[in-house]
Amino acid sequence: MFKGELKPYQVEAVHKMVDKKRILVAYEMGLGKTPMTLAAIEDIRDIREKSSSSIPPTFTLILCLSSLKYQWQKEIAKFTDKTSIVIDGTPKQREKQYAEAENYDYVIMNYEQTVNDWDTVRVWQPWAIVCDEATAIKGFRAKRAKKVKELAKRCSVKFALTGTPIENGKPEELYSIMQFVDAGVLGRFDIFDRTFIVRNYWGGVERYRNLPTLNNTIAEHSVRKSQTDEDVAPFLPDAVYREPIEVKFDKQAQQLYDHVAADLYKLLIDARDTFGSSFNLNSHYGVGKPDDAMNEMRGLVMSRITLMRMICSSPNVAKLSAEYFEAKTGGSAYIHSMYNWLQLITKTPKLDQTIKYIREHLDIAPEYKAVVFASYRESVYELEEILNNAGVKAVSYTGELNAKQKETAKLAFQSSQDVRVLVSSDAGGYGVDLPQSNLLVNYDQPWTAGLAVQRNGRINRASSTWPTITIQDVIIKDSIEKRQWDMLQQKRSVASAVLDGKNINESGGVDLTVGSLIDFLSPKLI
Repeated sequence: MFKGELKPYQVEAVHKMVDKKRILVAYEMGLGKTPMTLAAIEDIRDIREKSSSSIPPTFTLILCLSSLKYQWQKEIAKFTDKTSIVIDGTPKQREKQYAEAENYDYVIMNYEQTVNDWDTVRVWQPWAIVCDEATAIKGFRAKRAKKVKELAKRCSVKFALTGTPIENGKPEELYSIMQFVDAGVLGRFDIFDRTFIVRNYWGGVERYRNLPTLNNTIAEHSVRKSQTDEDVAPFLPDAVYREPIEVKFDKQAQQLYDHVAADLYKLLIDARDTFGSSFNLNSHYGVGKPDDAMNEMRGLVMSRITLMRMICSSPNVAKLSAEYFEAKTGGSAYIHSMYNWLQLITKTPKLDQTIKYIREHLDIAPEYKAVVFASYRESVYELEEILNNAGVKAVSYTGELNAKQKETAKLAFQSSQDVRVLVSSDAGGYGVDLPQSNLLVNYDQPWTAGLAVQRNGRINRASSTWPTITIQDVIIKDSIEKRQWDMLQQKRSVASAVLDGKNINESGGVDLTVGSLIDFLSPKLI
């Protein structure tokens, strides 16, 4: 039986989950998707166990990110009286756990294990499957998505949990997730694609159409609440989204940035003349057939964009990339070619401004805490080191840590008054509950709008005890970071149109106002 108490805005959704049994749980971050899901599973289990005509349930399989496995185990213990096991550790340890798994009520695994240990798990017959942070299966041609759906064929109860089912402003990202929930909802991909997406000759998206129809279809097979809904807002802190802090480059960094930007502009013109305006289309969904020359050009373009973003983040990150290449442990040949130029850059204005802002916030009161997100692992460690050297206790959270190490870092931040800052890569962007913080700083901008929303949702939660929280972005003025920030706002509009029926124009689409990267770069080079 479910032991928790649902909030008023969760009750109707749980009833719909119990009734439909196959559904997308698209409540935004911090609104309690985990207890809702456990409540629904326990209700369905109770109904089945009381029915003499029903086959008794076996176990529920929870598929989640590696960093969230132990968090799920704690939530199961908190909200139910059922047993659970986490599949983790070495192959030998996992082998022993697999042998015992079917004796538990809940089995918790990360997605990669469905691929790595497929010979073992392929024979399982769970009665229910939960895909937490279900954007992990958004690529319907990816191995793990195929394995998960293969397992799900034998399940009558399937819940896909994500506050951002359209993670990058593309309705087609929703398609794979709904295949898991119920393959009949959106039908064949080619028909879905023709109905809702208008593409150009090269397969790139020109515009979206018929979005009210897609919104109505998804609404029927999902439960959805946003943080701004009238019945939800009273349970959340007042979130203040401040305008970005815009920091200027120093002279040396500006000179290198302008040089790389000019190089990128020439490449983009060349690519457009050779392959057409959509040479860099995403073939993730099987649209178009990019050849080797196109892939090579895409690599050249991305190396320039990466260096521009690294210079914005911290020149030290770019220097490390060059050193990794020199040591043959990674890095970029293009960035390595700029190593001597990078050595001339000694100032870090964005880093300095961010540290100053965080310290000013923490100085207000000893109970104040901050979460900082950075796109590059090296930036995470640089921020952590500077804060600790300044007498501000900080811990890092990155993909280099295993599941237990991540849990240790998170608990230190949550439970110790001395630990004032958690600095995280995007490994901490999904499902990590950090309501102890009343400030979140986006030191770099993520690639996807979904990840931006996920990041901010780490502290904007119903479990927060703060009356007000602050979300602050930091960007380099007039740089590629500003365009990235603008693009994220546009992508959010597309997602909102599909999921919430908002921002839809008279043509049934969304106004796409951010121009191409070529248009962005050209006036700055004149």
